[in-house]
Amino acid sequence: MRFTIFAFLLALLAIPPATSAQAEKVRCSAIRDSAMCVSEPSCWYDAVNNKGCLDGPRPAENRCAVHRSQSTCDTSSLGCMWSADEDGCVPKN
Repeated sequence: MRFTIFAFLLALLAIPPATSAQAEKVRCSAIRDSAMCVSEPSCWYDAVNNKGCLDGPRPAENRCAVHRSQSTCDTSSLGCMWSADEDGCVPKN
């Protein structure tokens, strides 16, 4: 009996504990609800590419790039302006 308990405890010690980074990665990718994903500080929800909840900080995006025409870009409330040099819509700041 004592040998069985000892063997069980030894087996538990042999299993490496998961690091917090590994646990965080599993948790973000397991979240299916966008609101729950966004509420986690280490996760972000990629609805544009339909990839769901992803790990890490949200990548920097050009919020004006979605405006394809000059008239839409110049009337946008996002603070965008049309750039002839880049032939597209860019942030004013």
